[in-house]
Amino acid sequence: MRAWLALFSAIACEVTGTLALKLFGVHTPWLAAAVTGGTVVLSYLLLSLAFRRIPVAVAFAVWEALGLALVTLLGATLLGEHLRAPQVLALLGLLLGARLLHLGTHTPVSQSTPQPGGAL
Repeated sequence: MRAWLALFSAIACEVTGTLALKLFGVHTPWLAAAVTGGTVVLSYLLLSLAFRRIPVAVAFAVWEALGLALVTLLGATLLGEHLRAPQVLALLGLLLGARLLHLGTHTPVSQSTPQPGGAL
């Protein structure tokens, strides 16, 4: 559970840093650099904690897909950026791909438990 908390915290840091570039970049570039730099470093530190318990492919796919989806949706809602149907479809595809990677990492129960009379 802690690994997933670290992963979702890493996503929140990455999204915050990315949005800071847009929000502060024009008028106060030093603030954009500071916020973005700090949150990106923290995001990677938290991602490395998530890698301890979550397979790399799954953690990275979830980090990228949810991060991109959140940045896109927040850009549309908070910054007035336009979101068209093909973009929504692409985001859904990313989220589906991350989910499929997650499902593919589970070992079936029949393979993980020793069979009676089987070799040790």
